[in-house]
Amino acid sequence: MKKILIAVNDDFTQRLYSRLFREEKFEVLETKNGKEVLNLVIEERPDIILADVFLSEIGGLELLRVFKRKVVAQRIPVIIFTQIERKKDRIKAIELEAKDFIVGSLVPPPEVVLRVRIALGEQKTYRIIICKENLNKIKELAKDLGYGLTLRCPHCGSPLRLFLMRDFSKGKNDFKVSFICPKCL
Repeated sequence: MKKILIAVNDDFTQRLYSRLFREEKFEVLETKNGKEVLNLVIEERPDIILADVFLSEIGGLELLRVFKRKVVAQRIPVIIFTQIERKKDRIKAIELEAKDFIVGSLVPPPEVVLRVRIALGEQKTYRIIICKENLNKIKELAKDLGYGLTLRCPHCGSPLRLFLMRDFSKGKNDFKVSFICPKCL
């Protein structure tokens, strides 16, 4: 049984995700305090951490900085969670090597579970570099999905990557498809 540490500041959100992950057969640890996260990492050795940007005492982004220096925590994947989308938080999470950045108000809870499973390596995903050999098919797919034909990030101009993620809620042969910028995520 995988062990998840849910360190989320909001009571309702913490209860929701705790219940959801227990239903998904995870062992769940909970806290709202960043310092307690450090203690739980040492005592309980969770397999993954869902850490709120706005934890008390030490926020999720600061925890990432601390984890880089602590051998016991370096291999534990951390997903940063927030209810408020702030570009500076997303950029900092990427710089500090968070496994993912989730805006709770935009991502439905079942997708959060799926993204945790991806970070743990339990769910396979595909990231395909857009290259000459498959460019026509990818352009057709991009057009059908409303991304246009440029296949470049509208924010920074970097080439996009095709991202496929199996959607088990619809069946084993269904995938969610999106184009992502490796720089902006």
